[in-house]
Amino acid sequence: MSPLTSGHAHAVCVDQRRPLSGLLCLVLLMLFTCGVWHLTRGLTVWTFEDWRQQQIAEGSLQAQEVSVKGFTPSWPWPHTRSDANARIYLVDFIYTRCPTVCRALGSEFQQMQSALRASTEPSSKQVRLVSMSFDVAGDDVPVLNAYAAQMRADPQWWQIGVPASQADATALLRSLGVVVIPDGQDGFVHNGAIHVLNAHGRLLGLYEPGQWREALNAAYRFARSAKGVAL
Repeated sequence: MSPLTSGHAHAVCVDQRRPLSGLLCLVLLMLFTCGVWHLTRGLTVWTFEDWRQQQIAEGSLQAQEVSVKGFTPSWPWPHTRSDANARIYLVDFIYTRCPTVCRALGSEFQQMQSALRASTEPSSKQVRLVSMSFDVAGDDVPVLNAYAAQMRADPQWWQIGVPASQADATALLRSLGVVVIPDGQDGFVHNGAIHVLNAHGRLLGLYEPGQWREALNAAYRFARSAKGVAL
C-alpha cells in the first residue's frame, strides 16, 4: 500500500470514529441533564433548604418520636396522641455552647415567649416553644437547666431538652432533614431555622433566623386549622 493510500485509510478511520464520539457525548449530556432535572425537582430546588421546603409542601417530613431529657414534666416528644390539647410547636435545634446562630435564635425565642405571654390570640394557648439540643454528650440536664435559666425560659411556654441517646438524636435530625456536622473545633456546623410542627410531629413550615414573627403568626394559623389538630 502506498503512503498516500495508507494516509487516506487512516483519515477514513478517524472520520468513522468522530460520529461515535459525538454520539457518546450527546448520550452523556442527556444523562447529566436528566440527573440534574431529577435532583432539582425540575430545576426548582437548588439548595438543601429548598429541598426541605419542597418536602414540607408534599407533607413528607415528620419528626421521629424520641425520649427526651430535660423537659418538665418528662415525656416522649413530639406527642403522637390526638386530644383536645393538640399543640403547635416552634422548634429550633441547638447546642448550648454555640456562639452564633443558636444565640441569635435563643434571642428570638425569648421574644416569641414574651409575645405568647402577652397575646390575646385564642390559638396562642396551643403554641409552645421547644429548643432541642443535638449535643447528647455535652448537654446533660444540669447544663440544659443552666441554659434555660440564662435564657429565662418559662417551661409553661418554652421547653429545652436533649434526646435521651445518640440514636434518638440521629433519628430525630434525620427525620426532619436537619444537618449537623462536627467542625473539628469542639463545635458543630448546622442549619439554623425555626421549625413549625404539629402535635404529631409533621413539619408544617420552616423559617429563617430573623423571621420569628412570621413563624409565630404561622403557628397561630395552624393552631386554628385542622393541620394543627389531626394530621
